[in-house]
Amino acid sequence: MLEITVKAETGPDLSRPTETELAALLRRIGGAGDQFAVALRIPDEPEEFVQTLREGDGPFVVEYRDGGPEQHFRAECADADHLIQVFLDWARGGEFWRTALEWRPADLVSTPDVPPELRADAEEQARKSIRSGFRTFRQVAQDLCDVFDDPGVSSLSLDEAARIASGPWQERLAEQAAWPEVTDADRVAGAFAALERQGLTARMNFTCCSGCGLAEIGAERAEGDHGFVFFHYQDTAMLADGGGLSVRYGAYADSGRERAEVGRTVLATLTEAGLPAEWDGNPDKVIAVAPLDWRKRLPTGD
Repeated sequence: MLEITVKAETGPDLSRPTETELAALLRRIGGAGDQFAVALRIPDEPEEFVQTLREGDGPFVVEYRDGGPEQHFRAECADADHLIQVFLDWARGGEFWRTALEWRPADLVSTPDVPPELRADAEEQARKSIRSGFRTFRQVAQDLCDVFDDPGVSSLSLDEAARIASGPWQERLAEQAAWPEVTDADRVAGAFAALERQGLTARMNFTCCSGCGLAEIGAERAEGDHGFVFFHYQDTAMLADGGGLSVRYGAYADSGRERAEVGRTVLATLTEAGLPAEWDGNPDKVIAVAPLDWRKRLPTGD
């Protein structure tokens, strides 16, 4: 088995695939809805990967990265068998793959058609999305397209957005290297996992607002859940801006439980996780967790 994980456009991820499984996956790249595959090492090194993209019967576009954007290279490969040998050798830790294709540096950051002022604004918006810690790189890029979609005034293609987001994403990855092993974000995640084990539907960064969260949380309910706890996108945005966290909770109507009872469970679990949670016992008020140093690690394998 190969010590890699392979993600494709469709189908489940392959963890520690055999050589035969990897070859079969790569041979199907180029089909409808199955145009790319990304291989990452185990344990995960987010800035070390090899990937390929193919549209129809065209050549395979192959890329690898050995660090930041300046260590990102691209080549083309016309033959599936040769592509498979490149992936296999990379997965085994060999050296053949380094000279098997005509690698050239890939320009992943320049945006010649984007005005400097727009790029600066978009970079700041990317940092804001990234600080939440919940958005994948692709989602951050799509966020920029959505925010700067003003016909006749400003707009960004998805490729331009990805180029702009690349720098702030790398900055955050570099910052993470100096973070403590356990952050406040880890403590919040641990508390929510513990609450789920206690029969609560626990969701972080769930829906756009409190009203939508209360309306939609029931659809997430697992068998045996008697209540729920969540915080929404706007709560996350406050965290990313350096504010505290508002935790929302309640009991399902058919559970026979009281909202205040759920609140006490949530407060106790947050406190046990080492978080500065405060609540006056009023079931009509949220549980406040502050101050928080929100440092949530970025999603990996993206």
